[in-house]
Amino acid sequence: MNPMKAVINLVTAKRRAAQQHAQFITVIRQAAALLSAGRPLTTLWPEVAQAHTPCTNAPAPETPDPQCCMHHVLAAQQAAGLLNTPYFAKVTAPGQATWWQQLSATLTLAQHTGMSLSQILYRLADALEAGEDAQQAREAASAGPKTTASLLAWLPVAGLGLAHMLGASIPQLLTTLTGWILLLAGVALAVIGRRWTARMIRTAQQP
Repeated sequence: MNPMKAVINLVTAKRRAAQQHAQFITVIRQAAALLSAGRPLTTLWPEVAQAHTPCTNAPAPETPDPQCCMHHVLAAQQAAGLLNTPYFAKVTAPGQATWWQQLSATLTLAQHTGMSLSQILYRLADALEAGEDAQQAREAASAGPKTTASLLAWLPVAGLGLAHMLGASIPQLLTTLTGWILLLAGVALAVIGRRWTARMIRTAQQP
């Protein structure tokens, strides 16, 4: 794949994921506001669906996981209410399946405990926003170390080029045992350093 195209696809995927996450939080806040206004849970989700533009697909109303757009996913929950099954239990998209699992578990917990569902949904939305802010902060903090690691990875190659420009004979150096020992040691240290740095960055990015 073209490296430039791969970068564009990666940026596009991240932007789409951020938009889906923001839309998911918006859905939760809309539902909480309607519940606070006295809307019953059985008719809540089709009403929230009206605030979101449907896609061109036309899934059957009883489809538990349309996987196409927010409007159809929300509208499909009317069937779950009629069948007295957990809301969003089988939904996997748009966005991440874990988001819908969290929402489904929250709704089920509130229904069984009698807690104020609107307040719980507001707290869930706040927690999801805080998690997104924390993830963005981690990515911003790791941007500098990632650039530094990439720069350091190219320094040995730059050093060989500089040595060649200064008159050192790289092919002649590789004809000696010492030269091969230095080359292998340098490659090994470069690989170890690269993996070590990548591991530290991954650890720092974890919540």
